[in-house]
Amino acid sequence: MNKILLATAACALVAAAAPLCAQQAPTKDQLIGSWKVLSLKAATGDKVSYPLGEHVTGYVTVTPDRFWLLFVDATRKAPAAATLTDAEAVAMMKSHVAWTGQILNSRADARRH
Repeated sequence: MNKILLATAACALVAAAAPLCAQQAPTKDQLIGSWKVLSLKAATGDKVSYPLGEHVTGYVTVTPDRFWLLFVDATRKAPAAATLTDAEAVAMMKSHVAWTGQILNSRADARRH
């Protein structure tokens, strides 16, 4: 499921970064920065799902060498105390996802990995 979220976020990021009238794909320099995530959905054919619920929030950051994704179900409730119960810990773990990775800069980098 993390790969689906990553692919969805990457596609959404590219679509949001490119002007509507642009004919070219965005360059790496145009994608560097941080974006606030306002929605996250996964689509397969006619089937649409919301992996973290319909009210997600989070951030995507892209640097020349790395990327970070953090998505959180915005409706999740704060724990009652600083020490989580087992049930609260499970609920918290199911209500977010994070991902980071290295950006390959060239074909030479891709061959090394």
